[in-house]
This record gives sequence, structure tokens and C-alpha cells, in this order.
Amino acid sequence: MNVILLAAGGAIGAAARHHFGAFVLKREKHTFPLGIFTVNIIGAFLLGIICGAGISGIAYVFLGDGICGAFTTFSTFMVESVNLINGKAVRKAAFYVITTVFTGLILFLLGFYLVKLTLMI
Repeated sequence: MNVILLAAGGAIGAAARHHFGAFVLKREKHTFPLGIFTVNIIGAFLLGIICGAGISGIAYVFLGDGICGAFTTFSTFMVESVNLINGKAVRKAAFYVITTVFTGLILFLLGFYLVKLTLMI
């Protein structure tokens, strides 16, 4: 059962990432990898909400591991970072890596504590 929920969540997350990425790419006018940056920080925020709500078990497998896990992408983040470096945009690559990690962490914590505070009321 867990594998089926994981696969279903993964399919939803991957499809959402694909469509969102295509939407952003049509509008992106610069070399900063805005599409993957955005999906990664949105995914961090959503995972913060899931964790803050205390969702566990099969619901977490579907929502956290499946949807959020497939929506976000560490591998593409690495490829785009290396592409920036190879394109001689080392400062932009450093900015991309630092802002992705710290913004993702901040948004995860924001989602986590937003839910915690909401559930206390």
C-alpha cells in the first residue's frame, strides 16, 4: 500500500513540477534558474506545513515523500548550479546555491511554525 501511495504522490508531484517549470520557462527572461528555485522553495514550505501538522504514516508517504519529494528536485538544482559555473557565472551560481538553501530552510520553518501556531488557536 505504501509503495502505491508513494508512486501516486510522486506522479502528482513530478507532473506539477513539469507543468510549473514549463510555465516559468515561457516567462523567464534571464539566466537565473528561477523555475527550479521556485519549485524547491515552494516544496520546502509545503513540507514544513506537512511536518508542522504532524502528518505521519501513509499520509506522510503520499504527501511528503511522494508529492513534495517529486515536486522538488535536488539533482536539477545541482545541474543548474554546475551549468552556471561552467558558463563562467560563478557569483550567480554561489548566489543561487546560498539563496536556495537558506530560503528553503526559512520557508520550511515558516510553514512548520505557521501550522503549529494555527493549531494552537
